[in-house]
Amino acid sequence: MLRSVTKILIASTLLGLSASVVFGDVFDFGERPLGTEENRRLAAYLAEQAQNMGYAAESLPFTCVRWERGASFLERGGVRVPLYPSPFSPAFDQTLDAAVASTTQQLKRVRGDGRLVFLRDELAKEPLTPRDYPFYFSALHREIYSLVDERRAAAIVAVTGRHPMYDESPFPLFNDANFKTPSGYISQESYAALLDAPRSKIRTVIKSKVYPETGEQWIFRKAAATTPAPGKILIFAHMDTAYNTPGALDNAAGVATLLLVMARLRDYAGPYDLEFVPFNGEDSPMARGEVTYLDRYRKEMPDIRLGINLDALGFRGAKVAVSTYNLDAVDQEYLDQQLSPFANLERGPEWVESDHSIFVFGGVPCLALTSADLANTVMTVAHTPRDTSANVDRALLAEAANFIAQLVTALK
Repeated sequence: MLRSVTKILIASTLLGLSASVVFGDVFDFGERPLGTEENRRLAAYLAEQAQNMGYAAESLPFTCVRWERGASFLERGGVRVPLYPSPFSPAFDQTLDAAVASTTQQLKRVRGDGRLVFLRDELAKEPLTPRDYPFYFSALHREIYSLVDERRAAAIVAVTGRHPMYDESPFPLFNDANFKTPSGYISQESYAALLDAPRSKIRTVIKSKVYPETGEQWIFRKAAATTPAPGKILIFAHMDTAYNTPGALDNAAGVATLLLVMARLRDYAGPYDLEFVPFNGEDSPMARGEVTYLDRYRKEMPDIRLGINLDALGFRGAKVAVSTYNLDAVDQEYLDQQLSPFANLERGPEWVESDHSIFVFGGVPCLALTSADLANTVMTVAHTPRDTSANVDRALLAEAANFIAQLVTALK
């Protein structure tokens, strides 16, 4: 497929096109998890921009939940330490005996009924995949969930440290809208303070509330110049954020790039149908937008000639990494040739922790654009309050948009 691409040249006249519109707005929406008013406002803004550019727009509604948290704590023998509620945890306020487990074998032996159970070490070394996450599920995580259910703890507190996914200490072990056991997480230091406190039952206060909400998954389309089209090109970037982060790199940068590509392709007259999707749920354990899209259009996956994901690109001081999936060696070599004129774009390693995995696992040829050295750059700020627009180099986004627009235009 990629062998039919003609020579890509940098069109300098495109560099500033629509950038003033995009960069002045997308980064201003701030924290926007599923179900929040900010999420709905961004969705409406994207739909308005797409329609103003002449794209056909389709909205797929879905139900979801929204979460709010308050100040929470553990208290023992007069010693009080902060407790962070797990996202979507039920509220809780009881004084209980406690038990501790560090391994799956220990967890099998824990008497959890009516107790507060601490999970440590091996059981709390990484965030658990949400139990009902539709795209993948770790066997170890499945076992931990199963054992937690069997122990029937009144509440669970994870003792966690630092994890690259959050670059914060502590990190949430559970992030699951369908996990109904009250839960939270504390630091190693807080746990040590509780151990040093006078022996007594532990009061556990989790201030947390979940509200039923609705959301939308938008799809923006431009039909091929002739019909029937031999397939479609799908370009996407997730528009939602995790809680407690403005999500500039993750992923307002991707959404801004998506809009820039749409502006460059508004007069597209090629053979393929174009589909632009601001996926609404990548940073949510519910993945409601992705699931809603696939429920409606999974049968069209064989028609996708190329999928392009835009996620966390534009980190200041880092190049844009372009990784490839389900392309043969000849196509990959040809793509390298097309990348060479773009000084700030380079080939990057495969990674699957984003929406392109939905299509990659289905055999769809895909590209994914992100910041180079993802683990040591973006992950230092992603999912934290530090993920602000100051980290984003707008020129990198414009260059990435130029590359994508010209690649799509050249596909025959």
